Amino acid sequence: MFKHPFYKYSFCILLIVDIAYAFGLVIANSAPISSDTVIASLVWFVTFYWIPVWAAAALIFYLRDKGNTKIFVEWLIAVTFMAAGNVVTDNVLLSLYDDYRPLGIFVIFNGLIWGSCIYFLSLYIESKKKVATEKHSRKKAQLATLRYQLNPHFMFNSLNTISAYIHTNPDLADEVLHELADILRYSLDTAEQTLIPLEQELAIIEKYLNIEKARFGEKLQVNYTLPEQLKNIHIPPLIIQPIIENAIKHNAQQSNLVLNIELTVIDNGVKVEIRDNGKGFSEDVLKHGYGGGVGMKNIQQRVKQLSNSKMTLSNNNGAVVCLELVL
Repeated sequence: MFKHPFYKYSFCILLIVDIAYAFGLVIANSAPISSDTVIASLVWFVTFYWIPVWAAAALIFYLRDKGNTKIFVEWLIAVTFMAAGNVVTDNVLLSLYDDYRPLGIFVIFNGLIWGSCIYFLSLYIESKKKVATEKHSRKKAQLATLRYQLNPHFMFNSLNTISAYIHTNPDLADEVLHELADILRYSLDTAEQTLIPLEQELAIIEKYLNIEKARFGEKLQVNYTLPEQLKNIHIPPLIIQPIIENAIKHNAQQSNLVLNIELTVIDNGVKVEIRDNGKGFSEDVLKHGYGGGVGMKNIQQRVKQLSNSKMTLSNNNGAVVCLELVL
């Protein structure tokens, strides 16, 4: 029953309010802290703050579970319970201290003020949290959509690669099909994951490159620069492979294609730079950050979903793709 986060947070906040209020009275009256002050403060906390707020919350959550979510009714419950708690507090303090002056009709005003403040503040915090949760859910759904768009695109391109030599070298084609199966299995296994170990990502990139090397042979050369401290970091799955695929696809006619993959440490993340010695990006691609294909556009959109991360394209004796991933 009391698993809702409201109970945990409200207990701490109400305790702080009670202690601050007690200290305020002590300072205002220039009186020393005594056992009577501590007991009175404890009574206020239990009978006015804690029990009424939790009881009102329990009833409100119960009504919400039953489909009753009228704000006026919930506000009335909060005010009523706070006023009732003030009546109980008044009577308890009256029985403990002879010089205590009861609040009388002011218990209603106390209930109205405190009940309204606590209820509407809780409602505001709840609405902000709901918006944040919905925003996170939309972000997660968008990422999933981008990943699912990428999977058939990648499969189509890979099968085209295999078809280039499946009749001339069946054994090699069989080997490559196993590599492709591993890649597709990896794509499905990581579909719900936001981050995976870098070594795992590099292993799947190596499988993809094995497919392409079977097609291009010595024509394709790949160089890695990977600092030791980066081997244990985690990155979004299948975020490097489409960039490599794009470089190979657009430079397939070259007599020699060299890819340089360099990873370096940045604040709270990693920088991935992929260079090729091809023809470079067109002005239109540099302007928009992607061309007419699916792969690079999806990568650009996925990177935008990561806070403070970015992807930049440039030309320097070939195409240069730079990912700065803040993780």
